[in-house]
Amino acid sequence: MRQLQSLSLAASFCATLHVCLFHRYILVRMTSAAETGYCFNVRRLRLQEKLVLLRYDPLAKKRVLFTEKRKIRSM
Repeated sequence: MRQLQSLSLAASFCATLHVCLFHRYILVRMTSAAETGYCFNVRRLRLQEKLVLLRYDPLAKKRVLFTEKRKIRSM
């Protein structure tokens, strides 16, 4: 009985550790395709494809395409 209890404790510890190692979201930097230098950060799912968004660029004063350039951190 004691051995079964320690095994279940070890299994639950590994399951918790697995959740902590693989984060669900990542923070990425989106940069303007108009090359104005304007950028912003957005959170996306880790397993999702790279983002491409149509948003307003205040430097170009119009809606332009923003593409994902780099990963900032895991969340």
